[in-house]
Amino acid sequence: MLLRSSIDEIEIAAPAKINWFLELISRRADGFHELETVMSTVAIFDRIRFTRRTNPEFTLSIRRPEHGNLPKEKDSIPCDERNLIIRSLLLLRETAREQEVSTCCQDGITIELDKLIPSAAGLGGASSNAAAALIAGNELWKLNWSRKKLSQLASQLGSDIPFFLYGGTAICRGRGEKIEPIVVPSGIPIVIAKPDFGIPTASIFNRVTIPTHPIPCNNFINSLQRIAPNTLGANMFNRLQEFTEPISPAITQTFLGLKKEFSRLNCLGHQMSGSGSSYFGVFSTPRAARYATQYLAARFPDTRLFFTQTLTRIAS
Repeated sequence: MLLRSSIDEIEIAAPAKINWFLELISRRADGFHELETVMSTVAIFDRIRFTRRTNPEFTLSIRRPEHGNLPKEKDSIPCDERNLIIRSLLLLRETAREQEVSTCCQDGITIELDKLIPSAAGLGGASSNAAAALIAGNELWKLNWSRKKLSQLASQLGSDIPFFLYGGTAICRGRGEKIEPIVVPSGIPIVIAKPDFGIPTASIFNRVTIPTHPIPCNNFINSLQRIAPNTLGANMFNRLQEFTEPISPAITQTFLGLKKEFSRLNCLGHQMSGSGSSYFGVFSTPRAARYATQYLAARFPDTRLFFTQTLTRIAS
């Protein structure tokens, strides 16, 4: 995460992510799913300003910029304790108090969020925001806790949040909280298409069935580390896509159209990210990706298009 800080204020650029690979392994006793996924952070950022207050309250305001002639996103984001940003700060404060850490964690924080990552898109915006909140609270309250210690809190809040404390590319297992970083080339050109509808994650996981023989990610990892044009696309995989596409005729038609057009663009591979609704393609050069962004924008006028690239891991 990119950040700029002073004594009473910190600004963080919280990145989005894509899922290169996602397989379901089993259903857990707690109702969640054991999975294996390969994720990379990408250069689409929510920008968040955290400012320390003189009272103990947390206040959150959200600004969503206009996107040309595209319609505004229809979903509403809560600004109270239902929001992962505030939940993260509350948990961080409660944990510090339980451990009798003598800090200024009694101070509240004003949070101003410029929301650029689409919601309900499979891009991890809420989880990335939560990780940013843990980093900001740790800094503003002078806790000086390690990323490893923050990860323990992050795993209590959501499956993808520990991953965002470091970013880069990693294999994530369990509910997504067991992280194994992997070394791959950085700056891989990506084009992301976000249709004008969102898909809540829970609605997809409620529909899934566990495969009898889960696909391992080994072949995909080998292809990604070599950026192998002939095998990368064939080894990309997202088990959730087969459960997402049939939800409604609109989703079926949109994904069919995106798959058709991405296939025409000579990209290395393409698929849905996370539980959707975003769909992405990977390209061999930035020039090819920029052309694809323009091409797709002309054919899908109600879809947000992003030309971006993968990011490197944050040092511990």
